[in-house]
Amino acid sequence: MNYVIKEAIDTLNELHSSIPSRDYGTIMDGLQEIETLRDRNEELEDLWEKFTAVPVDPETECIEEPFMGWGVGIGRDEILRWFDKRHSKGVAYLMYRDSIDRTDQFSKLVYLKGLCIECESTSCQFNHGGECRFALAHERKPRINDTDGCIDYDYSEGD
Repeated sequence: MNYVIKEAIDTLNELHSSIPSRDYGTIMDGLQEIETLRDRNEELEDLWEKFTAVPVDPETECIEEPFMGWGVGIGRDEILRWFDKRHSKGVAYLMYRDSIDRTDQFSKLVYLKGLCIECESTSCQFNHGGECRFALAHERKPRINDTDGCIDYDYSEGD
């Protein structure tokens, strides 16, 4: 930090009790070059608007044009995770924009989706395209052992 900025901060700290704390915070942020969360969110929201115009291959879920530092062929999920880590309300807010903070719900769904495993039980109601979705319905891993296989397997009768 240069000498002039340090002197300005010291002077501001002496004046702190004589000025409104909102003004103190604004000046201090400017001196220390700390952007506000609101400013960062606004910048990310502008970037999100640009990202929504980038074409995505529906089969591969990869972008078809470069976006910021990502090149053609990068998976959409990678970019969504980047936004999710940086926006204070997460990528779900950017996607739905209805002022509901879905950060916790989105994080929970991502976690539960990670518990989904490859599955060969094609007649089970939790099998979706070869993937067990039991965790999404019951919020836990399915119980699998070497003797019986999937204990939570649902033998659907009478299709």
